[in-house]
Amino acid sequence: MSLQRELDQERQRYQNLLKEFSRLEQRYDNLKEEVSLNKFHPGHQRNPSNQSSLESESTYPSISTSEVGDTEDSIQLVDEMGVEKAAMDIGLFLKLQKRVRELEVERKRLQVNLDKMEELTKRKGSESRTFISEEETADLAYNNLKRQELESENKKLKNDLNELRKTIAERASQDTSSNELQDGYNLLLSQLKAASEELDARKEEVLILRTQIVSNTQLLERSQLMESEKDTDLNNSKEPVDQEEALRAYHGLCESKKLLEAQLQTQTRQHRDELEALHTQIELLKDDLEKKQEILNYTASLSPEAKVEYSVQQEITRLTNDNLDLKELVEKLEKNERKLKKVQELEVSHAAVQNRTTRPELSRQITVQRKEKDFEGMLEYSKQDEVRLIKTLITDIKPSSVSATVPCLPAYILFMCIRHADYINDDQKVESLLTSTINAIKKVLKKNNEDFEMMSFWLANSSRLLHCLKQYSGDETFMTQNTPKQNEHCLKNFDLAEYRQVLSDLSIQIYQQLIKVGEGIIHPMIVSAMLESESIPSLAGVKPMGYRNRSHSLDTDADGPTSYTLQALIRQLSQFTSIMRDHGLDPEIVGQVVRQLFHCINAVTLNNLLLRKDVCSWSTGMQLRYNTSQLEEWLRANNLFQSKASSTLDPIIQAAQLLQVKKKTSQDAEAICSLCTALNVQQIVKILNLYTPLNEFEERVTVSFIRNIQGCLQERNDPPQLLVDTKHTFPVLFPFTPSALSLETIHIPASLGLDFLVRV
Repeated sequence: MSLQRELDQERQRYQNLLKEFSRLEQRYDNLKEEVSLNKFHPGHQRNPSNQSSLESESTYPSISTSEVGDTEDSIQLVDEMGVEKAAMDIGLFLKLQKRVRELEVERKRLQVNLDKMEELTKRKGSESRTFISEEETADLAYNNLKRQELESENKKLKNDLNELRKTIAERASQDTSSNELQDGYNLLLSQLKAASEELDARKEEVLILRTQIVSNTQLLERSQLMESEKDTDLNNSKEPVDQEEALRAYHGLCESKKLLEAQLQTQTRQHRDELEALHTQIELLKDDLEKKQEILNYTASLSPEAKVEYSVQQEITRLTNDNLDLKELVEKLEKNERKLKKVQELEVSHAAVQNRTTRPELSRQITVQRKEKDFEGMLEYSKQDEVRLIKTLITDIKPSSVSATVPCLPAYILFMCIRHADYINDDQKVESLLTSTINAIKKVLKKNNEDFEMMSFWLANSSRLLHCLKQYSGDETFMTQNTPKQNEHCLKNFDLAEYRQVLSDLSIQIYQQLIKVGEGIIHPMIVSAMLESESIPSLAGVKPMGYRNRSHSLDTDADGPTSYTLQALIRQLSQFTSIMRDHGLDPEIVGQVVRQLFHCINAVTLNNLLLRKDVCSWSTGMQLRYNTSQLEEWLRANNLFQSKASSTLDPIIQAAQLLQVKKKTSQDAEAICSLCTALNVQQIVKILNLYTPLNEFEERVTVSFIRNIQGCLQERNDPPQLLVDTKHTFPVLFPFTPSALSLETIHIPASLGLDFLVRV
């Protein structure tokens, strides 16, 4: 017995560690998703060392984590500094942040233009001849004039921006803010100046490149003149020139001329596009300056509280617009995905039609006789169909879609696929399929972590797959109940003992989540069903003194916790057991689930009994004993009485008996001590102290009687714990239960869409 207790304790410690591991694994997955989101939306994140930094790396129109973090920091800054001091700085912060983002966009655009110009210069250097007509030189002159005009407008805009900065700096200096805030503001201005200086440097580089291009064109003109002079010298020479060579040279010149004309046309188009882009950029800057000026004029007339509210509204509007842009992007991507799926389906159907080639006909009719071939209980699939198999059989499957088939059908199908991979001795295929299966089950359970039916379905399938790996492993300890045909179906090449351990851990995690979901469903029903509902009609009017009016008001409140009855609780338990049995869950596991749920019922009921004086009476003891007998009867009716679930009700059964027995003499005290073996000393004394007589004729429990009880029970070594731990979980055990079903008799319904699997 002691060895069994040590084994249970060791198993419980291991499962608690596994529970903690699953919790940490879930947290790791959540953090990994956050990191991936941060990588997809790169942006500046604030920390204590750079709280004043405004540099943002994201130009994608989306709601990045940095922007949300900046908003939260802004709100925190308002709370710390006060409304009046932070009013100006929040608006200034948002404006400068937006300006820096726009400057970053412009810098990247100029970098792209610079790269294009470098490519053009390389192409021109590789060509041997160039030609510039008078019209093109005129276009270049016109473009230079337009560029000068744009540069003058750009200088004017820069002057306006500097004036705007000066006005903002003057207002910020007038504000009675702290030194740290002033330093942060100065840091923002320095970063903005650095960005503008970098932009000017890029512009100077572009001008230098343009001058180099012009000088290169002049050099090419000179070389062309020299070549033309050489041609004239050759023509004037006395040596005869072949007519065919002259024609060839003429055609070559014509082709080079056409090529140069095409290049010049493309260059002029690029210049026009750049000019249009500059015009649009200038218009946007003008509009932005006007909007900023209007905002400054508007905010100057507002109170500090209104300024804060206005800045928050502006931020909310910006986030809403970004959210709409993201939604539009998602819709476009979904449309593209649907189009690609349709194209893929059309290609697959077209390929299938092409494969149906016409067979040659013979002069006489010959019938092909098919050999009788036994199905060996294996399913073949190609490596490319593994993702499709996992998606169809795990990710997208619903328990209702396989309710009319063999229980645990997905587990059998997966094992038959594993058998074929073992049969062809493909270790990579076996490893990939098992790993993908385990990861897909985890993802499905993470998505449906509050669905009892989904938890039960995958607990049944994961445990059945574990039993199949044991039954067909070739180990003699698991083959004692196999038929000769089942022994032939054992794995031939691989030992999957390590994967059996992983599947066992996965089944334990699913079991723990199943218990959590089940306890969450029945927890609000327990108190009203076990302690407050009047399951015995004859005791409906029997209430303890001082609680009659209060209990009557609770009973008549339809919205209160007393709306649950014992029958409602039993119906919920029956629903749980029917779901688990329909999914083919082993009876031993069903019994352990019911035992854990009964422990929750016992713990919640006893804790409320120990904390509420109004339910510690003789009538409540009668009701409680009747309710526990109904639960025991339910266990017998569902063949679950041998699952140790009834033993978890012993504490509340003994508490109900304690409320009913006589509590006067020393013989009564000895009887109580021998009766209440599942209750500790503190719980017995607490119930006796809270006991309330039904009427004035019934005596209260005397202090001497309670001391007599304490004297009788002082030899016990009970733990000093009054309340029962509702979170306690019994260690789960998955006993090996081989399947009598032969793999070759399993039929796969066409509704599952697994027609790509081949029976072998």
